[in-house]
Amino acid sequence: MRVPCVRLARFASMAGVTASVVLALQGCGSMPAQAPPAAPAPRTPSAPPAHPLAVERAWLQSWFDGTPVAIEQVEGGAVSVEVPREFCFDAGRSQVKPPLAVVLDKVAQSLRRSGARLPHVAAPGDTPSASPLALQRAAQVRKHLLARGVPAARLGAPAATTVAAVQVRMEPAPR
Repeated sequence: MRVPCVRLARFASMAGVTASVVLALQGCGSMPAQAPPAAPAPRTPSAPPAHPLAVERAWLQSWFDGTPVAIEQVEGGAVSVEVPREFCFDAGRSQVKPPLAVVLDKVAQSLRRSGARLPHVAAPGDTPSASPLALQRAAQVRKHLLARGVPAARLGAPAATTVAAVQVRMEPAPR
C-alpha cells in the first residue's frame, strides 16, 4: 500500500529528517515508463588524424595552452614550437632556463613517442641579428634534447634565428 504524499511529508517534518522529504517528493511524481534498451551504435572506424603529428601537436598544446609557447601545425604536417627568448635564456648567457627546459622535456617526450625528427633547432641571440651566442644557445637546446633521450640522428644541426624565440620544428619520421 502506498502512503499518501501528505502523510509522508508530515512524518518527515515531525521526525526532522530532511532526506525523507526529498525521497517522499520524488516518490510523488509518476514513475516514467522504462524505455527499452537502446541498440548500440554501429562502430565506425575512427578516421586517422589528418597529419601524422596532429596527435602530438594536440598533446603539446594541452600542456602549454594559456602560456606564451606557440604550437602550430604547419605545411606538410610538421609541428612548430616557439618559446619567447625571455623564457629561454638570461642576457648574454646560453644556459637553458627552467621554463624552456620544461618545454624541451615535453618535446623530447613527444619525439620519443612518435618517432618524429627535429630537423630545425634554432635559438636567438640578444640582438635581432644572428650571432655566435645564438649558435651557442641552439647547441644547448640540442644538448638538452640529447640528454632527454632523443637520438642525435633525429636532431638537426643547431642554427641561429633572428626571431626573438627558440624555434623547433618536428617532422614525421621518413617512411
